[in-house]
Amino acid sequence: MAKSSKYTSKQPNEQGIIEWSEEENKIWSELVARQLKCIEGKACDEYMEGLKKINLPHDRIPQLHEINAVLERETGWQVAPVPALIDFDEFFRLLANKQFPVATFIRSREEFDYLQEPDIFHEIFGHCAMLTNPAFAEFTHKYGQLGYAAEKKDRVYLARLYWFTVEFGLMQTDNGLRIYGGGILSSPGETQYVYSDTPEINKLEVLDVLRTPYRIDIMQPLYYTINSIDDLFDISQMDIMALVEKAKELGLFEPKFPPKNKLAS
Repeated sequence: MAKSSKYTSKQPNEQGIIEWSEEENKIWSELVARQLKCIEGKACDEYMEGLKKINLPHDRIPQLHEINAVLERETGWQVAPVPALIDFDEFFRLLANKQFPVATFIRSREEFDYLQEPDIFHEIFGHCAMLTNPAFAEFTHKYGQLGYAAEKKDRVYLARLYWFTVEFGLMQTDNGLRIYGGGILSSPGETQYVYSDTPEINKLEVLDVLRTPYRIDIMQPLYYTINSIDDLFDISQMDIMALVEKAKELGLFEPKFPPKNKLAS
């Protein structure tokens, strides 16, 4: 997380307002319109209900206080403006305090289709609707508390749990496979890819997730599913650090992707 970003987050003014340019608002508007079409019939009910609650503007980037009013009312959460990249310590500290980090920049037109680092569209469109759900919010809060207290070597294991739930989580429902992970919900390519025959989809067992390597710069070869959003609440009540110890003893699974340098050669 220490690498630098070519983007610079915008600072709110004294009134807490971020001044967005016409072009930035236009990019937001186009991203929202495209992705709403893309997730139709694919996003989980909890996400769609949350989206109604936060009532995102389609013609401009929302101000953080607008999102905060809804999150505060529903689950006691807030969003917090952060620089383009933050370290694990700050990330966990914010989540432990029920503050979801939002990088206050939006991608350029050149990176309209894919951006490796999270921008305001990813953070707000991808994650904030789910944070109106009590089970999801409690899981994220507990995760932050665990991560903030954990040693550096254990945080790597915890990062996998976040990756395969909050970012790339899927749910098996009576109506079929549904998405709740913000990394998929904010990506048109990944939304379509999940429903192809390419990725492997397994039932989520926390110990397996802690042992599964991932790469952030490719489509995921593997996803994990829960049966209901309440499964996340149940996970938040587990002794996750004991499972981290077990995962360390057992070691990691063989990656289902080539190492970076092999791809480059």
